[in-house]
Amino acid sequence: MKNIILSLLAFILILPAFSQKGGKALIDSLSAELPGAKEDTVKVKLLAGICYELRNINPREALSPGLTALHLSEKINYQHGKGISHFALTYIYHILSRLPESIDHALKAQAIFEGLGDKSYLCSIYLMLAYLYKDLDKGITEEYMKKGAALLPYTVDILSRARNTGTLGNNYRNLGQFDSAAKYMNIHLKLSEEYKLKGEIVVAKNRFGYMFMAQSRLDTAYALIRAGLEYFKTIGSTRMVAENSTTLGRICLRQSKEKPGLHTQYLREAEAYAKEGIRVSTELGYLIQRYTANRLLSDIYKAEGRNDKALEFQEAAFNDYDSVYGAQIVSKASVLSWRNEEELKQKQLELLEMRNRQQKVIIFGGAFGILILVIVVFVIVNSRKRLNRAYLLVNEQKEEITRVLGELEATNQELEAFSYSVSHDLRAPVRRIEALCIFLKDDYEALMDEAGKDLLKHITESTVLMNNLIEDLLKLSRITRQTVSKSPCNLSEMAVKICEDLKLTLPGHKVNCRIEENIIVQADHRLLQIALQNLIDNAWKYSSKNENAEIIIGTEIRNHKKIIFIRDNGVGFDMAKAKNLFTPFQRLHSDKHFKGTGIGLATVKRVIVKHGGTITVRSEPGKGATFSFSF
Repeated sequence: MKNIILSLLAFILILPAFSQKGGKALIDSLSAELPGAKEDTVKVKLLAGICYELRNINPREALSPGLTALHLSEKINYQHGKGISHFALTYIYHILSRLPESIDHALKAQAIFEGLGDKSYLCSIYLMLAYLYKDLDKGITEEYMKKGAALLPYTVDILSRARNTGTLGNNYRNLGQFDSAAKYMNIHLKLSEEYKLKGEIVVAKNRFGYMFMAQSRLDTAYALIRAGLEYFKTIGSTRMVAENSTTLGRICLRQSKEKPGLHTQYLREAEAYAKEGIRVSTELGYLIQRYTANRLLSDIYKAEGRNDKALEFQEAAFNDYDSVYGAQIVSKASVLSWRNEEELKQKQLELLEMRNRQQKVIIFGGAFGILILVIVVFVIVNSRKRLNRAYLLVNEQKEEITRVLGELEATNQELEAFSYSVSHDLRAPVRRIEALCIFLKDDYEALMDEAGKDLLKHITESTVLMNNLIEDLLKLSRITRQTVSKSPCNLSEMAVKICEDLKLTLPGHKVNCRIEENIIVQADHRLLQIALQNLIDNAWKYSSKNENAEIIIGTEIRNHKKIIFIRDNGVGFDMAKAKNLFTPFQRLHSDKHFKGTGIGLATVKRVIVKHGGTITVRSEPGKGATFSFSF
């Protein structure tokens, strides 16, 4: 314990010294401490610090220490370490123009620091989220800025306070609110000068340069940003070199229009700065900045009348824009539903696994049919000569049943034929077997002993079960093949109708249904009806043993997304056993207590996935279950 305390204390004491350094010097200082760090918590802090400081120098190289810090903190369950790792990776993925991952890490860091009550880091992450959302949703940006501003007084560390204040001013500049921007940028500059934070002094003046440019004070803006460029080159801050070079090119282009006598000279300078911006941002993988530089170079060539070159770089700019933003950002249709590459791969694996399960289900259906046939033959053989008529009828069906099973085997290679094979080939012989059982019962029951009657009863029950399985599989297959045609659907009205029908068909089960009004979703009406029917049927069934049964259907907002939930107070289940809850034929309760085939929830998930959504469940034994989904 003593060694742990000393290690942590040593780390805390070296931070002020590090804060006086910048760029490669600071990274070298942090890296030098890493080999001597004995405690995993100290290693996490150092790795996260290296990742964060590498953001402006080599973001690709920064990924490794950042991800290592995250994995190590997860391994030792170090919450603060997870938070600072996500925080550092937020910046790296942003600079690498991978906005979905950047937002994902930022939101995870927010959740952790809110849980820890760490107001200093919360201030930083709120302000970073405000910046990330500036092109997506101004309302979200302003909300995060208010939260960040409220936490500024709680930022004890001077370096963090200076940076957070400057970031807040920069966010105001992005919104065009220059008075507020100047207020906080002045505070940033004064704090940096008072505590001799050289790097922050340059950053503060550089930000003033950007604001002056927005106010058309071009000469002053040029001087400040040019000075910043020279400093960033000395410390190896390649990201800022790319940004400042491109911005200086934009200023020169504007000056070429305002000062006709120096038109050509300014255009040449603008071209040189733009090419430098393209070169550096390409090396960094900083596509956002390369897009800006390509667009600038296109504008320069257009001003010179070199239209072919202008078109070439305009196309390059558009390609970078599409790579960075994509359809999701341009349309702003799914601001809060980012999916990273790992999630996409997982969905693809789930789809592949789902298809494999379909094949297994087909084989299972064939095997089950064979089993029924064997039982029927056994009963007929042991029913003496008086059952010859029925025996001959079954023999006549053998060839057809064999053909059906052959077609079922073929469907392993042709999944699209699944629905046809089940509905037209397997269902027919099962019904014939069921008919034979009726013939046996009607014509020969008086001739059977008790053992024979019992066997006949089991055969009949098996055919009923098989029919139910086939019907459920057909529904699942139809949903898989059905195209989605979305339109506004009133989910509340659907739920009310389903509950009213259940009250009529199951009058002995009293259930209080509380349904939120006017839940409107964009969905396929038929598929939504199927999913809702299955979920409410489940809630109704599993709460049937509760004298005060209740089903609640409503909505809530999680992470700025509308979530629909269906909650009951039924028997519930142990979440530890719910891993394959949405897999066909997986049930958590025996058929003796609650009837079912295990297809309903698989059908529900298939509907939600076809709408591009997700579904989750929370439950405890004896406390009911809550199914939540979104589109």
